[in-house]
Amino acid sequence: MKRQKVNPKTWPFRQDDPRWGDDLMWDRKQVMDVDPRAGASLSRHKKGNTIGHEGCMLTCLSMVLKLLGEKSTHRNPGKLNGFAQQELFYTTRGLSMVPLYADLLVDATHGEVQMFLKEEYLSGERGWPRNRARDCVPLLAYRALPRANRDDIVLMLKTGTWDDSFASHYVLVDSEAPGAWDEDDVPILDPVQPLNSKKWPWRLSDSAAHLCGDPRIKKEWRKAKIGDLQICGVWAFARWTKRSDRMLGAALLEGISTTLSSRHS
Repeated sequence: MKRQKVNPKTWPFRQDDPRWGDDLMWDRKQVMDVDPRAGASLSRHKKGNTIGHEGCMLTCLSMVLKLLGEKSTHRNPGKLNGFAQQELFYTTRGLSMVPLYADLLVDATHGEVQMFLKEEYLSGERGWPRNRARDCVPLLAYRALPRANRDDIVLMLKTGTWDDSFASHYVLVDSEAPGAWDEDDVPILDPVQPLNSKKWPWRLSDSAAHLCGDPRIKKEWRKAKIGDLQICGVWAFARWTKRSDRMLGAALLEGISTTLSSRHS
């Protein structure tokens, strides 16, 4: 997973890249024809519910494939969107025949890349603390891994609201520079980083500022009292490296055990 020379126009993948940004994920009219109640879950956009408008998670998953799925032929958002629709992970009418969206990567890589850990922290809900990077044990363990071990593991973070609405967002932790253990402003690979941006590293604070440039998103974040560096979920993906592997993502799981032990010692 050695970083290529970074071209800000091609990496990280951006969901509004003109090569795939206008590709439809869902068609709001078709979805409402199937069930009018579902229309409330989809925003109205002039060009439709495209990758550019709705595809932050899809774009992150395609970056996971780019980083880990060496044999996959679906390693950009446009190709992965086409594969997902072909395999009925979702359709423009909203039909889905697959219970877990992240299993898309299992199918796209014939099992090579899989999600093996997931946590949700319900931002804005009563009783849930405001989790930041230093509160996320999987991220703390990931940051402590030797660089070589991070080559086979990618972390995806969820920010904003927890409910997968227009005010939710997904990013990847920058595996080459994940930050110090107590650094809450995480360096990230972000699908909404502007194509013309040359800022590196791009961080959670940059992402929040960009997202909250949309008054609707800013209103939802502020209503739920969500902080700019708050995270509401973490997903860990790994690849099988050899046939003798006994457990997927073993290095991170061992690191989590060490991190928990040190906290309680």
